[in-house]
Amino acid sequence: MHGADASHFFRQRGRRALKSQVEMDAEQRQVLAADKRMRDFHEARRARFESHAEEEGDEQDERGREGTEQRREFHYDGIDPPHGYN
Repeated sequence: MHGADASHFFRQRGRRALKSQVEMDAEQRQVLAADKRMRDFHEARRARFESHAEEEGDEQDERGREGTEQRREFHYDGIDPPHGYN
């Protein structure tokens, strides 16, 4: 680029000069792509958390059922019907 061309470019495109439509479109595409990557990241993170929370809940439910069943077997002597079956 010749000196005159460079000078003309900088005069034409100063700090406060408006961006061309092509530049604005390119920047907008970059912003949208970054937003999509962030959404995808957070969606995957939320899915992993929900899956983990569901597994933990299932394990706690199972432990609770096992404990309840063990208490019933321990306290049931075969004479009286279990509670709730009167």
